[in-house]
Amino acid sequence: MRSVAILALVLCVQSTKLPPNFQKCNRNQPDLKECVLKAAQHAVNQLGKPYRSLNVPSLDPLTISEISIGAGQGKVSLEQNFKDCSLYGFNNMEVEQFEFDLEGRVLQVKGTFPKIIIKCQYQASGQILILPIKGQGKAELVLDNLKIVDLLKYEEERKGDKTHMKFVESDLDIDPSLITFKFERFFSEDQSLADNVNKVMNENWKEVFEDVKADYTEAVNRILLSLLNGFFSKVSIEEAFD
Repeated sequence: MRSVAILALVLCVQSTKLPPNFQKCNRNQPDLKECVLKAAQHAVNQLGKPYRSLNVPSLDPLTISEISIGAGQGKVSLEQNFKDCSLYGFNNMEVEQFEFDLEGRVLQVKGTFPKIIIKCQYQASGQILILPIKGQGKAELVLDNLKIVDLLKYEEERKGDKTHMKFVESDLDIDPSLITFKFERFFSEDQSLADNVNKVMNENWKEVFEDVKADYTEAVNRILLSLLNGFFSKVSIEEAFD
């Protein structure tokens, strides 16, 4: 499993009340599923700023220290190491499903990010077609219409007189409609040659993505798990569901 160092969140044992601008649901209400979906969408759209009391960072941008994407086996075999990343667009998720099975301790999530923009410093080495590649500099990746489907399992932990969720398993699938790559300085100062390499990657984006999809999925998975566990380490089940 490729490492993705992300989100230094300090988890505290105290439970926190939801801010008044966050919606709550009652676990016994007949339209619980619809209420939770609406509350989730409302919460996501507010995360353009951090909520430190909830262990939730700003999602506009979301800062990530490091992401590693391994070299694939196709015509673009390129090991990519990204650092000091800023990710834009996570707070614009269109939530289609956010459904808890409180008895089975399962959460099902489905949604679409219209556009995710990733800006990082990168180091890359490998081969594209017959060209050996070794470069470093600025990189920008744009993922359009990134669809996610996730089945998460959680455990319950007692903290004082409150019960908190801890997500321990995640079965995530991601599917973008398009990825655009822009790497600077693939060949030292020869940007024209770098532009041609970017063109090859963009013309073959689907193959490039599928070849290393597991690493992209792992990166998104760790982000989602960190956000959920950060939030529910502070907000108890009793607080989230009256």
